[in-house]
Amino acid sequence: MSRRLRLTAGAAALLFGLTACGSSSDEPTAAPAASPTSAGSAAPSEAPPAETPAPSTPTQAPDEPMMDASAPVSVAIPAVGLDAPLIRTGIREDGTLEVPPGEEGSPASWYDGSPTPGERGASVLLGQVNSTTDDSGVFYDLPRLQPGDEITVTREDGSTAVFEVYGLETFAKDEFPTRAVYFPVPGAELRLITCHEGDDPDARYPNNFVVFARLVGDA
Repeated sequence: MSRRLRLTAGAAALLFGLTACGSSSDEPTAAPAASPTSAGSAAPSEAPPAETPAPSTPTQAPDEPMMDASAPVSVAIPAVGLDAPLIRTGIREDGTLEVPPGEEGSPASWYDGSPTPGERGASVLLGQVNSTTDDSGVFYDLPRLQPGDEITVTREDGSTAVFEVYGLETFAKDEFPTRAVYFPVPGAELRLITCHEGDDPDARYPNNFVVFARLVGDA
């Protein structure tokens, strides 16, 4: 089954948990696609609620950039000083979504059920906001990004996909707009997803933070 088919047929509805976001355990957790979202996981819900729409996605023009498939090896975001390797995560045998580890210094991951960065569709990168020991998660500084900031992804074929941020959104974990984040889009786009703090001091990372970016070129 192709990456796009896996994404639309089942993976987009899966719930994922970012372990270090509120847990000292280094064992990734996730819920089956059919189960309701739990209050303690960093899990997107199956359908986007009307009250939390994602940023509007530009329509793909015929002359907009697109790249052939090639798995990513690293991601860099100059605006926040990020330059980190990427590992590959996918679906476990039990049908749950694998997530990157939560130890200090852990890399982010590319979800291999999504297109490779630069291909048509929404490529998904997951990362921890903190580690199991401190606030050193690979995606800790994502909220500092601004529209127009650049994200580059180096790929196995030696090419670099260059993306521009066009949206940054925070969603409650039990109101995660799965379709808007994961489902196919006409152009080549990127999603960076991590946990995020909320207004309740007693709730540890009750939200998810999502960066929306579009491909603007390659190098």
